[in-house]
Order: sequence, then structure tokens, then C-alpha cells
Amino acid sequence: MPSDDPMGPDTRFSYRCTRCNSCCVDKRIQVNPYEIARLARNRGVSTAAARDAFTLDGALRQHDDGRCIFLGEQGCTVHPDRPLVCRLFPLGRVIDAAGKVHFLHYPDPHAARGEFGEAGVVADYVEAQGAGPFIVAADAYFGFFCRANQRLSADTAIAPDQARDLLDIDSEVASACAERGVAEPDDLDARMRLHIERLDAMLES
Repeated sequence: MPSDDPMGPDTRFSYRCTRCNSCCVDKRIQVNPYEIARLARNRGVSTAAARDAFTLDGALRQHDDGRCIFLGEQGCTVHPDRPLVCRLFPLGRVIDAAGKVHFLHYPDPHAARGEFGEAGVVADYVEAQGAGPFIVAADAYFGFFCRANQRLSADTAIAPDQARDLLDIDSEVASACAERGVAEPDDLDARMRLHIERLDAMLES
């Protein structure tokens, strides 16, 4: 049985997925703008179209039976671009008030039906899942929201439609590049960094 104790990068851990798909059912998978951009690129649509088609209240849509919208007969249909939460399962990544990162096992032991072990360490598992760019993006957006929370007063109102537009990478990157008279970067990580710059500039103004 997996431990409930917090784990660091060097904690002994391994997990072998058995493709039971239980992690793709009845899970609320919140996604940030970078993750939406990855899914949009995977599906060949704009980030606005992906947000409207694939998400609801900031999380991936589900079918009536609780299955993720991207779960197909052979498993995840967007596996190369799956969100960070999916990549880390059955681990969760937590940042405490001091900014220290640790990992926890998914709280429902019956949700992860793969094979647990100690063949490696947490850092090995995270790297093997290709989580690096997603962690960078998650931390960047988390940092922005912390800065926004500090800068914006309680009576500062941002209309829901305006907030949705600000968090749309395609539209914000297009506007930023048009203002600078430069071509839009194609690399999604570069687009994410430009988006964060744009959001921070909005805070300053």
C-alpha cells in the first residue's frame, strides 16, 4: 500500500502503468493555458476553440459516464500532449506556502491499479513522463496568479470574458507580436513565456 507521507525527488518510487484507464474516469483535470495550447496543437485547432470544445470551468470535459473526453478505445488519444496531472499520476505535486515542492500519492489507493515499486526515485518517474516543460509552465502561471493576487485589490473587477481572453495564448501572443512588429514564435514553450510577459505587463498597467 502506498504511503501517505510526502515524498521528495530522491524518495524511492516506481510505477508501471497497466493501461486499466481508471485514471481517466471520474477525475477533475484542471488545465492551464499552456496545457490548452498543447491540446490545441495536438488537435489542430486554436486555443480558443480548444478551450470551448474540451474544457468546462477550467477542467477537461467528461462524458456522461465520467470518462475523460480524450479517452478512446485504445487509451488516451492525446497522450503525447496530456496535461501535467495525467503525466504525474499516481503522484500529485504540491507547493507549500514556503515554496517547497513535494509529491504525494493519489489519495484513493484503488484508483491506481498499476504496479508500485522502488526501482527508481520520484525524479526518475517525473522525467520519464516528460513532465519538465509542463512543470515550468505550471510554476510560471502559478507565479503570475500569486503576483496578480498581491497587486489587484479586492474591489478590482475583471469581467469573465476579459479574463478568458487574457488567458488565451493564441490571441495574447498575436496581439503582443503585432504590437512589436515581429513574427509569432511557433515553439509552444516560447509562446508560453511571451504570454506570461504579456500578463505581467497587464498587471503593471
